[in-house]
Amino acid sequence: MRAIFPIVTVVIVAIIGVIVFHLLSFPMPWMLGSLFGVLLTQLIWKIPMKWPVMMRNIGLLIVGTAIGQLFTFNILIAMKDTLLFMFMLNIVLSLFCLAMAYILKKWARIPFATAIIASIPGGLSQLVVFAEEQKDIDVTVVTFFHVIRVLFVVGLIPIIVSLTGEVPGAPAQGSSNLLHNLSLILLGLLLLPIGKKLRLPVPHFLTPVLIGLLLSLFKVDVDPMDGHLLHIAQLCIGAYIGLLLHPKSLRLPVRVLIGGISSAILLLVLTFFIAEGMVFFFDLDFATSYLSTAPGGMDQMGLIATALQADATHVTIFQLFRMLFIYVIILPILKWKILK
Repeated sequence: MRAIFPIVTVVIVAIIGVIVFHLLSFPMPWMLGSLFGVLLTQLIWKIPMKWPVMMRNIGLLIVGTAIGQLFTFNILIAMKDTLLFMFMLNIVLSLFCLAMAYILKKWARIPFATAIIASIPGGLSQLVVFAEEQKDIDVTVVTFFHVIRVLFVVGLIPIIVSLTGEVPGAPAQGSSNLLHNLSLILLGLLLLPIGKKLRLPVPHFLTPVLIGLLLSLFKVDVDPMDGHLLHIAQLCIGAYIGLLLHPKSLRLPVRVLIGGISSAILLLVLTFFIAEGMVFFFDLDFATSYLSTAPGGMDQMGLIATALQADATHVTIFQLFRMLFIYVIILPILKWKILK
């Protein structure tokens, strides 16, 4: 019972959050309701709460399968026209983060190496692991900055997109087949070791996406993802994110706390204006543009895109390109020139 009670507590709190967000007509109640419900509960009350990583991974498998059903090679070929833009976008983001790191070093009195790793908008778990492997990097500060960024991005972007009134309408879809959906999710789980062997970033998400791409290549028809399964995925991921900000994380110096919040807001503002430019130049809806440029995780942005009926394939490709840009180009350069 001691092991089960903290998990049951998270489930109850998450469902209450979902109900409250439904009653208030807030966007994405299954994800945002569970996220804020769990987050506020653990910050206000000192009750044991736990959410196994396995539950988050189940959510990732569902979302990856849903997006994989939309992927085709024609979409990848069509994206070649935006390759230069994606490259320039990531250069701009990297230079902006470098400038932020320099300011944080001076104002928040954070070592420059720590400030850089804390400012880069990459995957939370991957960058924390990278920070742990380096010398003279404050992992606590890095973790706080990335948790705050994820909370701001996931918590605010659906609201910002909804307030613009530019949420795209749901495309016409066929009827879903629960058994068919579960079979595809199980296939993703069975082939997960291959995704890990290939060292895919976020393998629980990308493995089923690639499976969907291969099924499209062989002209295999797939049914749309069942809405109830997507709700389960949103709750699983929302509850996990809500538990990331531990009360002890707030014991950092005030300047560091302000620096983390400010950097997250500045990144959201910068990508907002870049997204507005994408709407003009690429004739995209704002939801797709903002989720493509937002400094969130590939899996989280893909989930939000699916929930808001944005172009989830476009968002996933943009986010994947940014992750590869950071891991293949930026981090090796930092390790070579700065993190000696």
